[in-house]
Amino acid sequence: MMQLIGVLFIVSLFVKVPSLKGWRKEEIFFIFGFSQVSLGLFFTFFSNLLELSEKYIIEGHFDRILLRPLNSFFQVVTERIYWEESSTILVGLSMMSYSLSRMQLNLGLGDYLVTFGLVLAACTIYLAIFTILVSLTFWFNDRGSVVSVMLMLEGFSRYPVTIFNRAVRVILTFIIPYAFTAFFPSMYVLGKDKYSIYVWMTPVVALVFLSLALLIWRQGTRAYESTGS
Repeated sequence: MMQLIGVLFIVSLFVKVPSLKGWRKEEIFFIFGFSQVSLGLFFTFFSNLLELSEKYIIEGHFDRILLRPLNSFFQVVTERIYWEESSTILVGLSMMSYSLSRMQLNLGLGDYLVTFGLVLAACTIYLAIFTILVSLTFWFNDRGSVVSVMLMLEGFSRYPVTIFNRAVRVILTFIIPYAFTAFFPSMYVLGKDKYSIYVWMTPVVALVFLSLALLIWRQGTRAYESTGS
């Protein structure tokens, strides 16, 4: 229902306006759908990470993780898979398919493979962003308020970054790279050549931020002091 409300918002918006700062309804539908697919992949396979503060650190279950001869990050993200979140992926794929059919874009097998790779890179960026956030709880116990705020900010990624003011565009591109989770990768399929450098930067951003996230995670595990009494 939450995903469908977002879809209905876009539909109702374009009942009144023909375009949004030059972006047609089908283009925004595709960007929205792309964001839902990459976000849905993150929530399905990696959202157990969001339980780190409450379940693992505050309740002390991270002690159990550290006793096993496996990488702690790998254990946390794979301990539970949220298959119910796959509905987000289905909604996103439906929106992307609808948009492609309306825009009548001729895509080859190579284009689909590149798009799939960009979706994986976008999912990796989500993973990196939230890994950095939850890793901070190794030093500052938090019951998820920071993550909740970041999840709300994720809503910016569902729309063209160019509709926002300059300050927001800078934040979404260079500080919290949400623009690389949907908008820039979508430009490959939509054929917006002026954004091509950002399209190919998406995998690079994913690798850089994931490397940073894993580094912060390792430092956090060293600072972990268990729950005490």
